[in-house]
Amino acid sequence: MLITKIQRVRRERNRYIVYIDEEPVLRVSETTLVKAGLAAGGAIDQATIESLSGAERRETAYQIALNLVSYRPRSSKEILDKLARKGYERELGREVVERLKDQRLLDDLEFARMFVRDRLKGKPMGRALLRKKLMEKGISFQLSERVLKEYVTEDNEETAAKALLTRKLKASSGRFSAMDAATRQRKLMEYLLQRGFSADIASKTARNVNR
Repeated sequence: MLITKIQRVRRERNRYIVYIDEEPVLRVSETTLVKAGLAAGGAIDQATIESLSGAERRETAYQIALNLVSYRPRSSKEILDKLARKGYERELGREVVERLKDQRLLDDLEFARMFVRDRLKGKPMGRALLRKKLMEKGISFQLSERVLKEYVTEDNEETAAKALLTRKLKASSGRFSAMDAATRQRKLMEYLLQRGFSADIASKTARNVNR
């Protein structure tokens, strides 16, 4: 088989289409083009085509993942799910994840720490909801517990619950003032339970705030 033409892809930097026997067969980066020594007029066999195609697919998947982690920390599951949505098989996704981990660009423990810190700074939530959110991101139970022990104590959970209810009462003062004390306390407790706080903290905080 003969390479009959190599054409730069418009609007895609350093990307080329390799025509073999007048047909567009390969889409490769400039790096692959140079490394493989591809040039119009050169011969190429099927094994080389398949090898270059596989290598290019792996590199493209890696570049997609690299772009994702350049914006913010990601979990391994987020990378795997994104690549799957792009049509990449799970095995290739895992290969990319391991490559990023080897380069210290992907770390589920550091991601979990960042995730918990950010949630605690914003609209607080209790340990149960934080654990659920972490596991939805693919963080294992063991890692989730480790991070929660680092950042969530009973004292700061109670402080967060109180701050959350104070903010809730201020934002919806009209609605809550129309309720009798028992109903108001029950609604406040339900709200804290929905935000992942334990029944003990929810009950105690709702009772104290409602005085």
